[in-house]
Amino acid sequence: MLWLCLRLPSLPLDALGPQHTKGMLALSNNNIIVMANAAAQQAGIAVGMSAASALSLSNKLELRPRDEQREQQHLANIALWAYRFSGDVCLCPPNAVLLELGASLRLFKNLARLYRKFISAFRRRGLSVQLGIAHTPLAAELLSHQNLSPASLVNGAGQLHRTALDNALRKLPIGLLPLAPKTLNTLQEMGMHTLGNIQALPRAALERRFGKNIATVLAKLQGEQPDIRPKFTPPETFHAQRHFDGGLHSKQQLRFPISALLSELEHYLRLRQCLNRDLEWTFHYLDGSREAWSLDLSHRHFDRRSLIELVMLRLERLSLQGPVESLSLSCTQFIGNEQHSDQLFDTANHSKHQEKAAQVLDKLRLRLGAQRCHLFSLQDAHLPELNWVLRDAHTSASAPSQSKLKPILKPVAAQQTTAPSTTELIRPNCLCHPPEAITETTEGLFWQGELHLLQGPERFDGQWWQQRQTRDYYIARHQHGALCWVFKDCLNRRWYLHGFFA
Repeated sequence: MLWLCLRLPSLPLDALGPQHTKGMLALSNNNIIVMANAAAQQAGIAVGMSAASALSLSNKLELRPRDEQREQQHLANIALWAYRFSGDVCLCPPNAVLLELGASLRLFKNLARLYRKFISAFRRRGLSVQLGIAHTPLAAELLSHQNLSPASLVNGAGQLHRTALDNALRKLPIGLLPLAPKTLNTLQEMGMHTLGNIQALPRAALERRFGKNIATVLAKLQGEQPDIRPKFTPPETFHAQRHFDGGLHSKQQLRFPISALLSELEHYLRLRQCLNRDLEWTFHYLDGSREAWSLDLSHRHFDRRSLIELVMLRLERLSLQGPVESLSLSCTQFIGNEQHSDQLFDTANHSKHQEKAAQVLDKLRLRLGAQRCHLFSLQDAHLPELNWVLRDAHTSASAPSQSKLKPILKPVAAQQTTAPSTTELIRPNCLCHPPEAITETTEGLFWQGELHLLQGPERFDGQWWQQRQTRDYYIARHQHGALCWVFKDCLNRRWYLHGFFA
């Protein structure tokens, strides 16, 4: 196995975003400096110094409290990013992530290509990273403190140079081992300052003197004992945030961070093989206020470009309350990716048409309001006028099968022409509800003019469990040329107009 450790030595500062490199900035915990950026270090501010002493050295120093929760969230985001390169990712608090690269090397062909992807990604993010690579998780974790070049320990095919690896491990300071402080102090007082000094001693003697813990650590380091780490899994909900030094003052300035957040969401959805149904945005203003708004979606495929346009369209209806200090995106509603079973040569076009329809629907809901957008949907009813019902446009439930909703229509003996086949029944696009009465005289049928029967009848006989309906349907032509759908109620012997053909 081949393990890679990504250590972020500046994680407390990196969690603040790119703005930590501007000006002099230091983080404190219990009034003690725990980290300072490069500008603050040049002014003489060092770790362990009191906050009062640091402020006395420079009146331009910005002092912030350390936010460990924010750091761990940032570390989880790094692990989520690393998840695309390996399915075996582990968090190593407080500032490291472990990856098993055995399967990844088969995917990326060689280690050099994978290494370049890591380094370029961290440079784009403005993050400093130290790498450690070894045959066990603990060895990679300890070697990451030394930040040795992977090329000196492993070749392009992922094969370790065991001699170089053993030499690097022997040079590790003993203080890096995960042992109790009392044990470490005793070993250093005995003149044991490196891992090589301890490895030269009999392990049984070390165990008698210091307990089983030290033997367990050495066994895990060499791969003689399993080092089982809890695996990282993508969270059930998505959350990402962007901070802006000095704030953003216009909506157009928000376009780029919105695109970046949607890119992170796209990667998250790809890992979980799902699709989001909402976008929850929150603006954090410089004055401390916040504004939250949501965007419901009905898309079938994630398209970042169309989503950007949709979000910017939604922003047209909002007025910024001031400079935006940070922007966050959250998603809590997800569905599984749809599996289509369309015909071979129609799948691409059908899917494209469905996605375009969903995009148009989302835009209409933004323009007109969700309460004004509805869709016609089939429902399980035998009467033709009850087959269709209006539903909310954002309803994601799929329509019932057409075969279950088709009215029971029986061809009977034709009076003027042969009845059409039940597999090719013609239905009007517009129905009258309720059906309108037609006047029957000795001269024929009249409804705002004379009606001439062209085709039929088709027998509808059903709803015996409620109130029986027996109808004979015909296609008729109005004297003005329109084609109509009419029926005769076989129970009361009256005629009705039920719809018009387009």
